[in-house]
Amino acid sequence: MSRPIVPPTTLHSAAGRTATWTRRGVVGLAGGAMATLIAPIARAQEAEPALDPRLSADTVTFQVRRNIFKGMLVRPRVGPKRPGILLIPDQRGPNPFWRALARRFAMDGFVVLLPDLLAPFNLPESSDEGVGLMARIIPAEHQLALDAAADLLAKHPECNGSIAAVGFVWGGPYVAQFAISGARVKAAVVYHATLPAPDKVAATKVPMLFHWAENDPRTAPQIEAIERKMIGAARVFETWIYPGLAGPFASDPTSRNYDERAADRAYDRTVFFLRRHLGAGG
Repeated sequence: MSRPIVPPTTLHSAAGRTATWTRRGVVGLAGGAMATLIAPIARAQEAEPALDPRLSADTVTFQVRRNIFKGMLVRPRVGPKRPGILLIPDQRGPNPFWRALARRFAMDGFVVLLPDLLAPFNLPESSDEGVGLMARIIPAEHQLALDAAADLLAKHPECNGSIAAVGFVWGGPYVAQFAISGARVKAAVVYHATLPAPDKVAATKVPMLFHWAENDPRTAPQIEAIERKMIGAARVFETWIYPGLAGPFASDPTSRNYDERAADRAYDRTVFFLRRHLGAGG
């Protein structure tokens, strides 16, 4: 585990592992070596490459009421049944960056579903109109669509039924809802998202992994409260704080907040966490 920048305070999780955290350090639970660094995808917006021949990808559909949603489902071309990842992007919806990230997870041995909740509206990709529309739709409707996507993923013949939800910014609260319900996922990963009240987050029924930017004014105030509630409720979780960063650092390579090195570290930690709690990918 990386050394903290300043002397840490030590907390203890319910599982008996030691959590080291500091406001200016990288935070996490002790638990083994990190996965090997993988080539960055920060430039995925510039050109969308052909699919790696080791992968298979399909467009899938799922229905909620009268709305037909689409998603990209990508997985290794050969091998046994594998654990799944429901990859929930930010409110812009799927674009080349998110598709590259889905392929990257698939190369690490997961069956990945990237849902497109804007598909019924036939809007241009990453449009301002789409972002505004996502904000106007009530969260319960989004959750119904994501529930349907999770069910499709878990029942896919190449998935072993053990799935996790991974969400960024806008997608983070929906990941928290999956974790609190515990009905569909076995693990949950949240990247720099404003979450429900800490006592609600601490009701999670599955292990959770949090990635935070240290100086993000939207999320920094909730970090310590969530940690206290999670520890008090004897939940299994990991928290990593990325020092010096002031906003979403792993979800938009065109943003000034994007940090390639931190994004790669967060990705490796996510894969390590998911392999531990879902079973081996790769």
